[in-house]
Amino acid sequence: MTEAAVFEIVELEDGQFVLRAADSDDRNEPLASIRFSSQTLELLRHHRFDVAREMLDHLISRSVLADDDDAIEAHEPAAIH
Repeated sequence: MTEAAVFEIVELEDGQFVLRAADSDDRNEPLASIRFSSQTLELLRHHRFDVAREMLDHLISRSVLADDDDAIEAHEPAAIH
């Protein structure tokens, strides 16, 4: 049995959202980060954390961070228009 990784999403003082290992030191580089523009923040209002969480959850489920062979699909990168 493999040990499951535990991640946390943190909103920093500058408004950036970061994904990091739960046992990470604050000085460590985050695994991923999201910074919304001021216009986007205005549109999202109090939903900004929920949107960041969904985006980072998707990243985890589609990457080796999920530690699940079924989560990784071999396909061409897609562009969102």
